[in-house]
Amino acid sequence: MNRAKTHILCIILSILFFSAALSVEALSLAFLPIENLSANPRYDYLEGIIKGILLYDLSSAEGINVVDRSELESILKEQELRLSSLAEDQGKALEIGKIIGADYLLKGEYVFLGREVLVTVTLLDVTTARTATFSERGSSENILHSLSEQIIERFTGRRVRLQSEQRNRSIISMRDETPGTIALHSHLIDAEVFFDNEFVGYTTGDERIPFVIEDVAPGLHKVRIRLQNFGVVKEPEISFHDWEQELEVKPGKRHVIRARAYHFNSILYDLSRLLREDVPFKSFDSSGRLKREHDASFVDRQGKTVKVIFKVSALQKGKEVDVQAALSYNDQSHAFSLSSRSGETVKLHEEIEKIELKMEIDRNSISYSIWRTDIQQNMFY
Repeated sequence: MNRAKTHILCIILSILFFSAALSVEALSLAFLPIENLSANPRYDYLEGIIKGILLYDLSSAEGINVVDRSELESILKEQELRLSSLAEDQGKALEIGKIIGADYLLKGEYVFLGREVLVTVTLLDVTTARTATFSERGSSENILHSLSEQIIERFTGRRVRLQSEQRNRSIISMRDETPGTIALHSHLIDAEVFFDNEFVGYTTGDERIPFVIEDVAPGLHKVRIRLQNFGVVKEPEISFHDWEQELEVKPGKRHVIRARAYHFNSILYDLSRLLREDVPFKSFDSSGRLKREHDASFVDRQGKTVKVIFKVSALQKGKEVDVQAALSYNDQSHAFSLSSRSGETVKLHEEIEKIELKMEIDRNSISYSIWRTDIQQNMFY
């Protein structure tokens, strides 16, 4: 009799325990970004793998509800926030967590260690702001299932087994290594093309027809072209270099780049010309007057700003034209006058430290220009 009563009592207690368990509401969890702390963006692909496996495990677990991503993004849009900003601002994350009704927020980070990955996941309690952190290191999918097991036990008190031999696949080898392609467009004829510092051919000379580099492994690569007296000029020091570009090649993608390499003298001409104006007499107002002001400031080869302000005031009476000019060079003032009678051509040429001023009056117009004198044509030889 006692044994029967004991058996019945056990059944009743089991039913009560099961009913109580059913009455407990499931905990709600929202995912924040999984950040790549590695220096190389080539391993960004691991974010999707890590998040995907954790999301599958946790959304399948009894007693855990995962907040729908679209619902979270809708709230963020209303608040004019980005998902990445929540990972940086814990206070804002807690606020958004309460709005969407999440009990916990999950954020993660990982570091690629050559043959292994260190994954760290942090749970943030929206109510108490307390955190719990879990870490695993390895190369297989099972390190992520292990993290899921720990999180589920923390939430529900139940121990589950998600790791298995079948899930021992390497998450590192899941990377997409499909080769990409680089199409290099250039107007230069027969410029040498270097790919990762190895010579691979010559430019086509037709900007519409690219030089194509096939079977490029995903990752960072450098393309460079070399042709005598052509390339880029680095400022402010004015040094001369081959054109080159570093780019991230995506798996299976075709990347188009355009080489902006020009003759050094052409570049030097543009850099040395600070101001150039040609003002026809018809631009004068009805009273025969003209006023102009220009800022021709520049940064010299030592990296210092040279402040240059130029003002022009002109008066025309019949064939007579009088011009008054004021030039401020690093707050030092210089004044100049120029007059033309009966339409003759008159010129003025002045050098002031690192610039030269040229002015001219002819039959139809006033022209003036300011040039740098610390840059000269052919200085790259």
